[in-house]
Amino acid sequence: MWVEITILLLVTIGFYISLYFTLVYFGFINPQRFPIPDICKLSENTCQKIIYTRYAHLLGLPNFIYGIFYYVASFILVISDPNGYIKIAFILIAWFVVCFGVYLIYVLIRVLKVNCVLCFISHGLNFLLAISFTIREFLQ
Repeated sequence: MWVEITILLLVTIGFYISLYFTLVYFGFINPQRFPIPDICKLSENTCQKIIYTRYAHLLGLPNFIYGIFYYVASFILVISDPNGYIKIAFILIAWFVVCFGVYLIYVLIRVLKVNCVLCFISHGLNFLLAISFTIREFLQ
């Protein structure tokens, strides 16, 4: 039960971050006026700078759109408890997301030279989610 609660907490935070990026990207909110801690605010010198780069897109869609779908799918997976094959497939997807995140962290640090706190938090959440999904499968 503690693993499911952990996953739901991580999914909620990840969904919120992806939604925040999406709303800023499409101009629905002003990142300077949105109620979020200052260290996490998107500014022209940090996260807001990178959301429009080619590295922030995969197959024509912004990465945070995929994030929204990933976190919703994670939520559904936890509350529905599907059969073993679906769980194993999702564990593999979760670890792929982690590997892709390692690449994106490299791009942030070495290529774009941007310190995006929300990006780092999101990638950390994805790592913890992959671990949690793996633990959940092997504890059952």
